[in-house]
Amino acid sequence: MRWRAVQGGWAIVLDRGDDVHEALREVARAAGIRSGAFTGLGAVDDVQLAYWDLPTKEYLRSDFQGDYEIGALVGNLTFLDGQPFVHAHVVIGGRDFVARTGHLMRARCSATVEIFVHDYASTVERALVPEIGLSLCRL
Repeated sequence: MRWRAVQGGWAIVLDRGDDVHEALREVARAAGIRSGAFTGLGAVDDVQLAYWDLPTKEYLRSDFQGDYEIGALVGNLTFLDGQPFVHAHVVIGGRDFVARTGHLMRARCSATVEIFVHDYASTVERALVPEIGLSLCRL
């Protein structure tokens, strides 16, 4: 992984085999990012997507093996329990040109992943909201 400061934030380029979530957390820790938004694109494999099922308060998960293009990667960086927290959603597509989307639980860079983080220069924390079952942004 390579990363550097750009106007308003950070540019990150993942290498083959890099984990998307871990790369974002590593840059957030090293750069002191307390909150921000990110967008990205590239190609991944070993992908896990999820859908939050509100009635059961559980993620429904689906794994995707093989190579997939990232049509859109969007999300934010915040803090949960004193650590950087990555909240990401993605649209991926394969050789069949079918789009699959959901909460990105896991993805590994298969060719490149290019991410741009807009640093908000302030801290946004998360806290559990019991009736929803998720840790949401506290403002």
